[in-house]
Formats: sequence, structure tokens, C-alpha cells
Amino acid sequence: MGRKPRGWIFALLFVFVLSGFAMPAQALDPNSDQAEKAGSGDGYYFVQLKDEPVATYDGGVKGMKATQVAEGEQLDVRDSEVKAYERYLSGKQNSYKKWLHKKASKVKVVEDYSVTLNGIAVKANNVNPEVLKKGPGVKKVVKSIRYKPAMNKSHAFIADKPLWDMGYQGDGVKVAIIDSGIDQSHPFFRDSKLKVPQGYPKVSRSDWKKYTTNKVIVAKVFSPDSEATPQAIGSHGTHVAGTVAGVEGFKDPSGATKTPLSGVAPKAYLGNYNVFPCDSCQAESIHIAAAVEAAVKDGMDVANLSLGGPAEPGFDLLAEIVNAAMDAGMTTVISAGNSGPGEMTIGSPGTADKVITVAAVANSHFIGQPISVTVDGQEKSIPIATANPGGKIGEKTSGPLAVVTDDNGEACSGISDDLTGKVAVIKRGNCPFTDKAYNAQQKGATGVIIVNNVPGDPSAMLVQDKVTIPVVMISQRDGEWLLKGSESTVSMDPSALEEFDSENGKSLASFSSRGPTVNYTLKPDVAAVGVNVYSSVVGGGLSSYNGTSMSAPHVTGAAALLKHARPDWTSQEIKAALIGTGTNIKGGPTLPLEVGGGVINVANALDTPAMATPASLSFGLVKKGEEKTITVDLKNTSDKKQVYRFSSSNNVDVSAASMRLEQGSSGTFTATVKGTGKTDTDSQGYIRIKNDDGKTIRIPYHYRTVNR
Repeated sequence: MGRKPRGWIFALLFVFVLSGFAMPAQALDPNSDQAEKAGSGDGYYFVQLKDEPVATYDGGVKGMKATQVAEGEQLDVRDSEVKAYERYLSGKQNSYKKWLHKKASKVKVVEDYSVTLNGIAVKANNVNPEVLKKGPGVKKVVKSIRYKPAMNKSHAFIADKPLWDMGYQGDGVKVAIIDSGIDQSHPFFRDSKLKVPQGYPKVSRSDWKKYTTNKVIVAKVFSPDSEATPQAIGSHGTHVAGTVAGVEGFKDPSGATKTPLSGVAPKAYLGNYNVFPCDSCQAESIHIAAAVEAAVKDGMDVANLSLGGPAEPGFDLLAEIVNAAMDAGMTTVISAGNSGPGEMTIGSPGTADKVITVAAVANSHFIGQPISVTVDGQEKSIPIATANPGGKIGEKTSGPLAVVTDDNGEACSGISDDLTGKVAVIKRGNCPFTDKAYNAQQKGATGVIIVNNVPGDPSAMLVQDKVTIPVVMISQRDGEWLLKGSESTVSMDPSALEEFDSENGKSLASFSSRGPTVNYTLKPDVAAVGVNVYSSVVGGGLSSYNGTSMSAPHVTGAAALLKHARPDWTSQEIKAALIGTGTNIKGGPTLPLEVGGGVINVANALDTPAMATPASLSFGLVKKGEEKTITVDLKNTSDKKQVYRFSSSNNVDVSAASMRLEQGSSGTFTATVKGTGKTDTDSQGYIRIKNDDGKTIRIPYHYRTVNR
């Protein structure tokens, strides 16, 4: 078949900062501290049929040539062989639909898939799903899951600007934002020099071209609501898109930032694949799958899914779909989730083995305001994070501080003391910010100071409009100083937002989900900035959000830069380069189960001295006393012959001490682990490989020793 050379959900995993959100499974939204829940869908099911989809079909059907692309190529749905196989799959699906019409006429078909999944999605309308399994050609029937939504300083951490200096800014690369839409009119997306590529814009209805521009070149919506449009209602997708590809040198209209803003890949095109076309709504996985399929068909080079849902052991159809998208040549980047710091909290479909799953580290700044606090006669100006839409500092507020002691200081079930004329000091934790603040307001408080319960900077809060008194957050360190005093006062003014430098940059975010996955595989793959990320929001403004929803688009932008600079690299090679050249976090050990290969460094990835396949080693469960071995392919990506020298921790055995490779050639070695020590414990670390020039890559690995 003809192919062109090539170079995904649940919950929006973010943390609202100046207006916010986050999640997987029973996580707390780091912006509101509201418990996030994801549940079963309303009678929707995937019906997967037996034949392979286009992306993974490698032959075997009489008269049908293979459609799975070779390494370094990207699927072209216009190809005659792809079209022929799609017609074959359509015939099989039509046979099932005819059976369905006869045997279960109440069931409604709502989606069709052929590229990343061979099957359909249906609304059962109270028909027993066991009936669905009896039709011709059925492989599996899987319940759809309902999910809900869960940067000027970050460039230095991920080292993208060296690529800009070399002329690589994502030119021509098309990035799908599978999210809550993109505000195409935002000035952060205005670039008069971009030309609309041939064959675009791509829209589902002609009147939706109004949601496109010369930069936002796709506008589609995936929802059961027939009235839904691609228009961005919530700001999450617009914020993500700004981080990926906001224009270079954008000046903050509020004046809060000291320097101009830019997305990671400022010249990349954006595709709006809206799966959350309303404010704070949920999405069925069947619609997210449809968006992934559409992005592949539309020729998107990279896709960002800052979403996540509950992961369950075993088969995950959505994970299979995003894996197929990678097979089709679309580099797919997914948030790890905001359910940390506990282990095995990676959300689906970030559990998919082929995609790039992203953890979060802190930024080197935050946007906030100063307040004046006096404790036992000592006055300090303290930087605070603010609340939105309720809890704003609308007028000067001052008075004595009252430390709340109910519920161990968290004030979740109410407050016993009269707070009239006082500003309440309440600890963060165990209930939403709105509940704490409203309880204080009901007792006459004139304001609320929330003391953060984790190290690092304060973060902006989502507080409901019913809270009319000011609500601010201070850091844990400042809170400790304040709580030690016997007499204290505060003065808060409605001053303009400003930028505060932070010493917490590159420290691991406490909310960032940790591995291993529920299937005992190694995730996340890499980390990037996901705390206090300042980017575009609907209506033309800017706001700070937190979450792995914010770290994923940094990696998506990085993938776009690498796609521009190295168009012959496959999706897996882009992944390998980012994992292998990751850097250490700050303030603690760098561990694969927390950050995979480490914090991405795009400049190092571009000039990676070698690539390993696989780029990370998941040994899974290893019985005590038994061994497991993985064979690794190492490719010399430098410009000359190299000798590579190996080093590793003592819980993994590498078959080679060194390896000599000609330029562009590959060799293999094995890595072997043995189940030793205490059972049900994790072993993890890195295999380090250094070449003659002193350049290094590392391969993260993990296994768990068990008795079973």
C-alpha cells in the first residue's frame, strides 16, 4: 500500500488554579479538593468484532493486503488498500447491525470504528448486554465508562528553546487536542504567518468552520447531545492547547508575568476534538474512542489526552485503542493521573503500554498576590494563591486571625466558635475548599486563610460563588510559622496578580499518580511541569492550573518539536528519546515508578546518543527464586562509531559490560532480574549506558517479587 513517511479519557486530569479541577478513580481535585468520582456509563457498550482494525491488520484475509504501517510511516486512510479493508470491515459490521435489528431492535448504534478498533458502540436501552454477545463475529462486549474532567517559566526545565534556535518550532506538525474544545479566537493562537494546510480545515458540518482558523484546523465534537458543537465552554482544552502550541512572545494582558509566554511548539497546528462540550460535564469512553479514531483519520501527527479514568486489572479496550493509534503513527501522550502519592494509581488509558504517560513536577514560579501577616509582633509579606469564582478579594480585609480547631483544624463538619470580625485559619484536607470557607462564613468570618498540607507553593482554588468572603492559600511553611503564634493579624488588599519565583521547581507533585499500573507494568514514562502552569483560558485571559493534565501538553509539544526536527522518527523512537534522556527531579530520589525516565529534556532527546527498544523494562511479577529476562535492542544514533559502556543497580543483571556499534547500527543485550528479598515489594532502578563522548541514556526498569 502507499504510505506517507512520518518523522488519547476520561477525566480531565488537571488542577484548577485560578479557576480549577483534577482526577482519576477516587482522587481529590487538586484545585477544589472535591472528591472526584467516575462511574459506569448510561447503558453504552463497545461491541468489538473479531477482525483486526486497520491500524493493526497485518494480513490473513483472502484478497486483503496488510494495512498496518511499517516503522517510520504514518497511516494514510486515503490509500486504496486501506479503503478496501475498511469496506470489508464495514460489511462485517453491517451483518452484525442487521442481526441486531432483528434480535434486539431497541438497541441503538451510536458510533462505528474501523481504524483503531473494529466494532461499533451501542446504547443498550435496557437490553441485556449478554444478548449483544450472540451476534455474528463478536469478539468482546465491553461496557463504556463515564469520565469527567479531572507557561513562560517551564521552558527552562524541558529545554525546548535550543530547538527553536535551530529553527524547529513544530512547523507543519498537526496536534490533536482531545479535550473540552479550543477557543480559536484567543490571541494566544493568532499567527498571521501560518497557512492552512491542504485538505483542511476538517469539520463535521460546514457551519462549524467558524470554530477554525489558520492555526486551529479541525473542529469536531463527540457527544450524545445532538445540539453540541465544537465550541469551547470549559477552559481546560484551551489551557492545554496554549501549553502545546501558543504563539511565541505573547504578552500577558494582565501584566502578571515578567516575561512573554510561548507554547512548547509555537508553530504547530491544532485540532479541536471536543469530548467535553459543556461546563464540567462527563464523557463516555465510546465518544473518546471516536475522537481518537477521527484524529488518526484526519492525519494528526501527535495527540494529547489530558484525561483519565479508573483503571482495572486485565483487558482495557480504550488502552488497546490508543495503542493502535500509536501503531498508526500518531504519537499519543496521556496524563498519568492526579491520584498520588499512593502506589498503583495510574489512570486509564495512561496504563496503555505503547503511549507516553506523563507525571507532574513543580514549576519555578506561581501567580498570586501578597498579603501582610503579623504574628506576635513580627510582620511578614506572604505570597498567597487566590480563589475563583467565589472567594475573591473584592475589598480590603483586615482583622485578627482565629485558628479553627474543629476536625483537627480542617473544619469539614462545621465550626463551633463564633468568628465574627475574624479571619479564619483552616488546614487543607479531607473536604472541598468551598465547604471549609462556607462553614467559616456562616460563623461570621470576614475571610479565610487555607494552610497547604503538602510542601511546595500554594495553589489557586476552585471555590463556589456562594462563598462571598476572601479565601486565600498560604504555603505549608508559612502556615507553620503562623500557627506557632499566640496573637496574629492579617491585611489583604485586592491588588493585581503578580509572578513569584519559587525554589520548588522540578520537585515531584504530591498529586501525581504513581506506578506500577494495576497490571504491574512500569508507568509513568516521563515527567514534565504540571504545577502552577499559566496558560490560555476561554475568553482571552490566562490562568494557572495544576495537574498531570498540564504536564502532558508539555510532552505533547516536545513530541511536535521532535517530529519537526526528526520527521523520520517513529512514535516509539520519539518516546524512547524522551525516556532515555530524562533528568533527575529535585528534593528527593528519582524513581521510575514516580517519573519513569525523568523530567524531559527536549534538547538532549534531539541529540540522544542511543535509543533502546524497549525504552523501559516492565518485568511485572517475579516469583521468589525465579528469573525473568528481557532482550533490549540498542541503536547507535550518533554520527560515528561508538563503544557503549553499561552500569546498573545490583538488582538487575546486564549481559554486556560494553558494546561496540557502528553509526546507525544496532546490537542486543539482555537484562535479567531475580525475585529475591521480601515478597510483595517493588524493585526499580536504571540501566545507564554511556558512549565514548560521555553522553548517557538510561533505561528505567521495575519488577515486584511475589510468592504466587
